[in-house]
Amino acid sequence: MAKTDLTAQRLRELLHYDPETGVFTWAKGRPGCGYGKKAGNLDHSDGYWRIRCAGTSHKAHRLAWLYMTGEWPTQQVDHMDGDRANNRFVNLRQASHSENQQNQHGAPVSNKSCGLLGVTLHKPTGKWYSQIRFDGKRKHLGSFATAELAHTAYCEAKRVHHKGCLI
Repeated sequence: MAKTDLTAQRLRELLHYDPETGVFTWAKGRPGCGYGKKAGNLDHSDGYWRIRCAGTSHKAHRLAWLYMTGEWPTQQVDHMDGDRANNRFVNLRQASHSENQQNQHGAPVSNKSCGLLGVTLHKPTGKWYSQIRFDGKRKHLGSFATAELAHTAYCEAKRVHHKGCLI
């Protein structure tokens, strides 16, 4: 987590944050950005909203935390619904790296077999395998006739073993 000299007071002088919508707007006019205009841009490479403020690019969810609490977050700021662009304050929580990782809602881009979290196709058998990682170990949950059944088994195990999971 990057160190910055930006304080909550200075942030509130530069930007207005609406906790109901999660949107930042400029509180003061600046070159290229007028008063009341939406601040920042969505970074399509990772899905986070970023705002250049006080000479540094910041992720909007971290600025939202600073704006609302008066302090920089000491841990990661997790989007509870899994949508990195949803910066409504009720959707944000401080979480350890492990909790943040456990709150994944979608399959990684590398999962080309079916796009479901916790599911892979075992090509030799044509069955769908489900596995979960917890306590530093991988646990096989079984093989299934359909990807949906394997995903259901994964979600059930996730609710039990991933305390940071909110699905």
